[in-house]
Amino acid sequence: MRSISHRIYRTSALISLVSLIVVFLGVTWVSEDLESTMLRMELTQEREFFMGDDFDPEQTILRETSGLTLAYIPNTKTHNTPESFYQPSAAPIIFEGLGPGFSGEVYQNDETYLISVQALQHGVLYLARNITHFEKREWLFRLALLIVILLVAAVTALLSIIEAKRIVKPLKSLSNEIEKLPVGANMPRLPKNWQDAELHSIARSFNLFVTQLEAYVKREKSLLNMASHEFRTPLAVISGAIDILETRGTLNSQDQATLARIRRATAEMQTNVNALLTLARKETVDTATAQTVSLPSLIHQTIDDLSVNFAVDSRLSFSAHKPVSVHADPALMKMLLRNLLQNALQHTSGRVYIELDENTLEIHDEGSGLPEEARVLLTSAGPARSPAAVTSGLGLYLVTLIAERLNWPLELAQEGKGTLIRLHINHH
Repeated sequence: MRSISHRIYRTSALISLVSLIVVFLGVTWVSEDLESTMLRMELTQEREFFMGDDFDPEQTILRETSGLTLAYIPNTKTHNTPESFYQPSAAPIIFEGLGPGFSGEVYQNDETYLISVQALQHGVLYLARNITHFEKREWLFRLALLIVILLVAAVTALLSIIEAKRIVKPLKSLSNEIEKLPVGANMPRLPKNWQDAELHSIARSFNLFVTQLEAYVKREKSLLNMASHEFRTPLAVISGAIDILETRGTLNSQDQATLARIRRATAEMQTNVNALLTLARKETVDTATAQTVSLPSLIHQTIDDLSVNFAVDSRLSFSAHKPVSVHADPALMKMLLRNLLQNALQHTSGRVYIELDENTLEIHDEGSGLPEEARVLLTSAGPARSPAAVTSGLGLYLVTLIAERLNWPLELAQEGKGTLIRLHINHH
């Protein structure tokens, strides 16, 4: 993932490169065209001066100066077509092989000449201007221009880096502000005193999102609270009806077994409803209800509670390497332990092992492993915790919620055919 500053660097570099190339080519073309135009004008002036009043079209003329060579060869033929022109051996060697109408540069003996060959009425006029000095100056100009362009490119790159950092700095500040916000009820809002209109808009949109999210969470918690209360009444009715049926003593053994299953299911549902109520009422860990609790003692209490419905003596094995005490809400911890152990006992027929040390609590069963829906409930991997998945295992979902509330990170591992759940204990 590339940063915005990197994109700014790349864009600035690309724009600078294209601009400098265009400038270099443009300046080079203009300078060369200007040079060529001036030299051709000079040749034209020389031609006009040569063809002055004293010009004799029947006389061969050869003039050489330090920078200019002029040769005129009269036409000895009677017709005036270009094919009748000839070049005698007396003409300078730089004109060798050049016919009328030629105009361009010729390189000879490390020298560069601008040559023009013109057909006149009575002969051929050869003009050659030595432009070696201009060519060398032109290369020096191009080199200087290239050095200037490279310096401009370096300065542009440096300014791009500085400006990109200046532009990205407020974004990083905004990101840091968001990261520092505590997650939970009544989240503080981002400040709106940003100089840039875009950042101000982002902060405003984020604050609006948080406000809407809090309202949604409050509605969900209110609904959960009301639903839990509504569940408690029919559960109490069911429990009372079970008590009445049991006191009559008119049930046979099969009906009594069925009634016992109903009571266990009712008790389990009552436990889950109480857990939901507790989680709905406590948005954060309540320090007022937090106590220093001996975790081995709490585990033993939970095992005793489960012994009513499960053969814990033959199926549960608990070992603690050392006494472990934590400062937390004992009700939440007991709910967490009960749901973990109850799930392991209900969905496996083998033994369940509990191992406690100073920083971790591990629960390992000998079952066939958790299905994918259950794994999703216990971890953040895979799909989101969908309602369909939640309904498949409310106990596991409560485990996840309680572990998050206690700030006990949870790990899930598959060991052989069994499942290992590891909780990292937060002592504070």
